[in-house]
Amino acid sequence: LWWALRSGRLAAGAAVTIPADLLEKHCTLWCSLSSSPSSSSSSSSSPSSPSSSSSSSSSAFAADVGAATCGYGSNCSGGLAGLTRTGHLLSQRFFGPLLCDGPNFRSRLEDFLVEERGGHRRPLKVFIYKLPRRFNADLLNRLQLGGWLLNAECDYGLTLCTEDHWSGLFSVYRQWASEVVILQKFLSAPSGVITNNPNEADLFVVPYLGKADCAESGNAGQDPCWGKCKCATAIKHLFGELRHYNWQTRGRHLFLATGDTKDLPVEIQAQPLVLTLGASYCGGNLLVPSSSLDPVLQPGPGTFEARAKEGKAPSRHIFIYWFGSDDKKWRERVIQQLLLYRQQPDAKVVVVHTLTGNYEDRDIWQTDANSPRIILEEMYRSTFCPVIQGDAPYQKRLFDAMLTGCLPVVIAFPSHVEGEVSWWLPGGPPVDRMVPYPNDIDYSEFVVQVPEEVVQAGRFVEFLLELPEEEELRRRRVAMDKAKAFVRFDAKGSEPDAFSMLMKSMWSFLDRGGARSAAKSKASTDLPQEVFDCGVPPGNGQMYGHFACCPVDLRTRAAAPA
Repeated sequence: LWWALRSGRLAAGAAVTIPADLLEKHCTLWCSLSSSPSSSSSSSSSPSSPSSSSSSSSSAFAADVGAATCGYGSNCSGGLAGLTRTGHLLSQRFFGPLLCDGPNFRSRLEDFLVEERGGHRRPLKVFIYKLPRRFNADLLNRLQLGGWLLNAECDYGLTLCTEDHWSGLFSVYRQWASEVVILQKFLSAPSGVITNNPNEADLFVVPYLGKADCAESGNAGQDPCWGKCKCATAIKHLFGELRHYNWQTRGRHLFLATGDTKDLPVEIQAQPLVLTLGASYCGGNLLVPSSSLDPVLQPGPGTFEARAKEGKAPSRHIFIYWFGSDDKKWRERVIQQLLLYRQQPDAKVVVVHTLTGNYEDRDIWQTDANSPRIILEEMYRSTFCPVIQGDAPYQKRLFDAMLTGCLPVVIAFPSHVEGEVSWWLPGGPPVDRMVPYPNDIDYSEFVVQVPEEVVQAGRFVEFLLELPEEEELRRRRVAMDKAKAFVRFDAKGSEPDAFSMLMKSMWSFLDRGGARSAAKSKASTDLPQEVFDCGVPPGNGQMYGHFACCPVDLRTRAAAPA
């Protein structure tokens, strides 16, 4: 309320009704933010470090923060089943008081097993920095307060939840919460994975929530700034906290920033190992799917998947379904063709929900689509869902379509890479730089690709009508059903999921050519030198961002002719 009054979002003297449990949470949250010593002091140093100002306060960081932030009714004194004590205490530090009982998204031991030369398998050793709360919890808490001002009923990636109404910009932000889910998955790692010894670490996880910093922008997400994330408040303090970050280890420091690459802080874009939504120019810019936080999209009882297995899925009576803005050239062309076809007397059912709004007034959800919940239900009853040019190569609707069983439809453009296809724009990034895990998922088996010239000729709908209705659609849907588990984060950790694929891709990057697994059998000082070629990628910053660092294979470079 103090923030709302000070920022002018709430007029003095206005009548406000706040449920008692929400008021209690607000009060505890703000008291913890103002009183927690970790909000302003560094605790990434180990107790024995010469740079540590207080070994006692440093060693007790987790218990102190847990007591300060998780006292509004949750039991935070000990670990929970399936969690290590370290993972539990770190989760209180990074997410309290919004999330106090440990991570809601669990991982599996198999996610962390890596194979070295000779076939030996072992758990990946992960060092997680104990960053101050300014880099994670404070960002989430302020962002959540902004969401509550917009009547948000869901949180920012901490739990499974489907919105029953639009909550302004907060509804937009939730698609970028994969970094929160992934950090929870790391914290729920089984015993033997998380290490406090940096010398044995294969991977250094930096629990800075990069996209949350961009969305929060120092004003609870009410006035975000795009393009290089110039309004981020925490990034300027980050690298002073990373005591083990240097030229030798930077390629093993994982940064979490699950937004469009172009809209991330340049300091993050320039890192050799970073998680984003794309596009990826090279190497360690690992793409992950958007966070699909809706319970019906999970595996298990009561979900869309369970309904289909039980033969209770509704008929797909909607031929083509579109929800989204119409302010892009190729979107406008496709929507016009959909509306024109819909006027035919014998037309199949076509649903078009356009999205407009006044950004200056923050009234951005002017649409006849009632809610996110209704959109998923309608997609679940649709055959084709177009995924057409957005602001960036990444689009959440691709993953929503896959998880609801609606076949994605794209326009196939010539890429800037000769002989490759782009699903974004003419001259755009090739498909394998736009989507997560292209080595494990063959998207061409189920994504319907409409050639650019077909759309230019006004035959988008006719192209879909001419597809063999039974055999072709069944084949595509079977392929999509096999792939969809790999584009969602399974909250229970009951099966291989998007996090499993991420860890597989990450080990491929860390162990390029088997060099790291070979060196691990020797002294740590024998680890191979990592060299990266850093510079400005093509595309004027819109495709791959404004900076990229690509790994250099010294053996290939040495063998190349002068």
